[in-house]
Parts: sequence; structure tokens; C-alpha cells
Amino acid sequence: MSDIQDPLSQLWQGQTAEQPDIQAITKKWRWTKVKQRLYVCLDVLSVVIPFVLIWQYMDELDIVTERIVLAILLLSIPSVVYLTWLRRFSLGWSSESTEKYIQQLKKQLANNSKIAFITKHSIWPALVLIGIQHFSLFYYDVFPIEKLIRKAVISSCIVAVVFLVMWIWADKRQKRFDKELLELNNLLDDTKL
Repeated sequence: MSDIQDPLSQLWQGQTAEQPDIQAITKKWRWTKVKQRLYVCLDVLSVVIPFVLIWQYMDELDIVTERIVLAILLLSIPSVVYLTWLRRFSLGWSSESTEKYIQQLKKQLANNSKIAFITKHSIWPALVLIGIQHFSLFYYDVFPIEKLIRKAVISSCIVAVVFLVMWIWADKRQKRFDKELLELNNLLDDTKL
């Protein structure tokens, strides 16, 4: 064996590899679990509370609004189930090996990106449903035309602001989760060399 070492080999051996901060990853994962559980609660409440309100005020609502809102709520139940399923990795996590939980963290980051994407693009069907509601109120002559126009303009302005904020928020979250997943994968790939 030769005592003369290749300079490239010496440089390679002299490199230090940055180890992942397992405590930071663990802390981040615990916070992710808490947030995901809160999101599931908000998702469920977003369906339960309107059902309760409709049930309580059913006598005061016109039949068209009542049926459209109930239809929208019924359509939202599969969405809530799917979003909960996407959050399953953080909801069912227990203390296991570091490798297992890093894999779960990677899966949850990918699913969080999907959730943000779904949130961002759920705006379009909601806009269509709001348009259908306004058209139905007009078609069935529920309100006088002046009152309907006023309600449609006010609700459209509110929806435009809320949906714009929602779009920006979801887009930023999707980019952040994609970036975090890429950084985690790069960090883990670097440590395996």
C-alpha cells in the first residue's frame, strides 16, 4: 500500500459532514402534531357548526338558501375526511425509532404541501357555488331584485377579500412545505454519504 495519498482524497477525508439536529427535528415534529390536530378540529367544526346553525335557524331561512347551504356542507364532508387522512402521519405518531419518525415527517411535509394545494384550489368551486346560490335566489324570486343585488355585491366583496387572503396564505404554505421537504431530503442525503 502506498504512503503517498492523493490530494483529492485528503481533501475529501478532511471535509466535515453536518449532522442533522435531531432535537430540532423532534421539536418541530411535536409542534407539527399539535398544529395538525388543531387543523383537524377546525375542519370538523367548519362542518358541524353550520349544520347546528342551520338546524337552529331553519324556520328563518328561505328554502333555497337552506338547501344550497346544506348541499355545500354535504359536499364538504368528503373534503374534511380526505384532509384528515392526509394529516394521519402526525395524528397517529408515537415514539418510535428516529428513522421511522423522520420518514413520517417527510410524508407529513409532502401531505401538508398537498393540503395547501387543495386549499388554494378549493376557492374556484366555492366561487361557482356562491354564483349558483345568487342565481338560485334570483331564479326563485326569494328577495326583491334590489335587495338581492345589494346582498350579492356585499357578499362578493367579502368573498373576494377572504379568498384572496386564503390564496396567498395557501400558496406561501405550499412553497414553504416544498422547501422544507427539499431541505430535509438534502440534509438526510448529505449525511448518508
